[in-house]
Amino acid sequence: MRLLRAVLAKVALSLGLAAPLSAQVTLDAAQLRSVAVARMAAGDLAQAEVMARALLARDPEDATALSIAAEAAAARHDWPLTRRMAARAHGRVEGPARFRMARLAAYALAQEGRYTRAQIWLRRAAPDAPDARAARGLARDYRLVAARNPLTLRFGLGIAPSSNINGGSRAETLVLPGLPFEFELAGDARALSGVTTTASFGLSHALPPLPTGPLAFDLQAKGRVHRLSDTARRQAPEARGADYAQAALSLGLRHRLQHEGLPPLDLSTELGRDWYGGAPYSDRLGLGLSRAMPAGAGRMLTFGLTLDRVARRDVDASWWAPALHAALRQDLGANRLTLSAHLRDTRSDRPDTGHDGLTARLDYDLGRRVGPAVLGFGMEAQWRDYDSSRYVTTGREDRSLGIEARLGLPEAGRYGFYPEIGLTGRRVWSNADLFDAQTLTLDIGLRSSF
Repeated sequence: MRLLRAVLAKVALSLGLAAPLSAQVTLDAAQLRSVAVARMAAGDLAQAEVMARALLARDPEDATALSIAAEAAAARHDWPLTRRMAARAHGRVEGPARFRMARLAAYALAQEGRYTRAQIWLRRAAPDAPDARAARGLARDYRLVAARNPLTLRFGLGIAPSSNINGGSRAETLVLPGLPFEFELAGDARALSGVTTTASFGLSHALPPLPTGPLAFDLQAKGRVHRLSDTARRQAPEARGADYAQAALSLGLRHRLQHEGLPPLDLSTELGRDWYGGAPYSDRLGLGLSRAMPAGAGRMLTFGLTLDRVARRDVDASWWAPALHAALRQDLGANRLTLSAHLRDTRSDRPDTGHDGLTARLDYDLGRRVGPAVLGFGMEAQWRDYDSSRYVTTGREDRSLGIEARLGLPEAGRYGFYPEIGLTGRRVWSNADLFDAQTLTLDIGLRSSF
């Protein structure tokens, strides 16, 4: 209270107040708060900070005093104090002031080199952005901080009702080569409907760069669990959703090889393991290189080569799978068109495994909103020719077509994430009935707006 009385006396003198302050002390905290705000608005942060300290001595939770103290500390480049004051004020103010305190805490953390925490505070600011311009500025700042952060974190979560969670056949019977009669397919070999829940986590961390360019470490984890519908349980009473659960874990290194006068060449290596039904399914070793080249007029070309070594854990089998990739991305004003092709040669003597495959994909994203939504569309065609098969004598051939529509709702977002709904239909035509399939999936997930 002594500090408060001293500051009140100084303010009274500066305002020309002749009345003794002893009768005003119990009433003038509000007046002092107003004067402190006025002094800050006038640019006199030093005096405003003195008043704020006096108010905090009286009430450590005074929201106005905390906000003024944060602003004053930022003006003095006292980033630890800025961060503490802004964080305390954030939970005690509302509207634009709350947005400002979150931004200030993020800025202080970025100045201290604590980029991950700065990104979290920028996301905390998102729900309180007062208008579209402030939201765009927040996204811009987030990208700037992310570019400086050696650590990148990625999260994914989705729920997808599907007509075929097990990749089962649409046929009910199967004819095997050389046999004159049909087999009825078991219930769990046919398509089972249900709901799939997917969660993913990714981490990338920049390592000390090599003389030839940047180096980064990657960690990726993904899990998928299923819940069978009542119809599926009646069709296959002994089947459980856990029988089709999937998980994957991988570790990798990426190096950007920089050449003067040439686009950089990205080199990568990855070591991973997959699980299916709770048991180890395969081990993977992947090597890759790719190069992205601007082609003018909003156009980007990307070419790549990968070489994968796969070793199955459930059976004694392993193979190499070299592949070529190419993509063209074209910006069309606010919209974006992406065309890609993927050619793979899976070299295995195991029936229904070794094959040549070609995948072509088209994606079109609308940059402008249609009402409250952002829209995207995709189409994918695939051709696979297998070296041998247990189910046909003439050589197995699979042809598939998938079509998807994506609808995002940015206005329903929180903390820089918004819901996205995707509807995908996929049909596989195969001369082996067991692999003739169709799937309709409604995917509900979260997407980052930054």
